Amino acid sequence: MNNLLYEVKYAVETHFKFLQDNYNFTPFEQVSLAYEYHFKANDSAGNFINIHIELIASTPIWVNFNGVYIENLITDNLVDKYNIELHNLYDSNFNKYLKTKDTKYISANIDNYNLYGNTINNNRLQRIAELIKEDFYKLVSASKKYKDLKEEEAVKQNQQINSNTLKEFALLANSQEFKEKFISNNVLIVDTDKCQIDITSIKELKSLINTLTKNKNNVVIDWHFVN
Repeated sequence: MNNLLYEVKYAVETHFKFLQDNYNFTPFEQVSLAYEYHFKANDSAGNFINIHIELIASTPIWVNFNGVYIENLITDNLVDKYNIELHNLYDSNFNKYLKTKDTKYISANIDNYNLYGNTINNNRLQRIAELIKEDFYKLVSASKKYKDLKEEEAVKQNQQINSNTLKEFALLANSQEFKEKFISNNVLIVDTDKCQIDITSIKELKSLINTLTKNKNNVVIDWHFVN
């Protein structure tokens, strides 16, 4: 699939050349990480773009703008259309390969790439480049807001994580206040040093506590509710 690498590289350097011409980005640098190939460029203000693929015919082409995948920053019917076309082109054969390990399905996807996939990839990258060119500074602002929001959500989630010994947790889980909070939430995440478990009922929770107690496993339990 060397042709995939060269064709994606050509599309990136062609459609996103406006970043160098209009916004003083560096030329794209090709970086290989295991089976991934990344095409990276940045400007002096700290803005950057990373377009990356895996070297298989059905690879998605991920466009990461300032640390945020582009579909999280834009809404565009044409990009959605290309994404659907790519899923329809590859998913059936790839899922069959995962089940059977028969390489004929990989070969079929290589044929699909040569017939249709390269054209769809090229059109999709061209459209994404057009959208970034039209709204570059708006997307810079949107990417910052998106990352700030995700960081706030992460902080809030971390603040909700509680830590107790098994004995403390067993007593707490039997309290009425705990049970009411459980009912008002969908899932309780319990994390020991052995595993993490998603619990959806008081019955499941009691069973877990009984199992840990019988095994005399005096673990420290981290837990939090998820809506």
